[in-house]
Amino acid sequence: MMQSEQVVLHIRQWAVDKIQEYNKEGVVRIYDQFAIMAEFDEWFEPKDDLEVVSLDEISEDEYDEFAEGIEKN
Repeated sequence: MMQSEQVVLHIRQWAVDKIQEYNKEGVVRIYDQFAIMAEFDEWFEPKDDLEVVSLDEISEDEYDEFAEGIEKN
């Protein structure tokens, strides 16, 4: 299991790689690049400590049980 710092570094590298991949595709992916840069802006050059919150994966049955109590439109 990765430690928090390793998770942050892994996700940061994923974002950098994705931006570079989209850059190779040219202007057609410019908005995708902007979206990733906006979402991960504070991860690229952190000025403060990042707070990392992670969620455990739940099964479909656990989700269904949780969702039973939620009113759907």
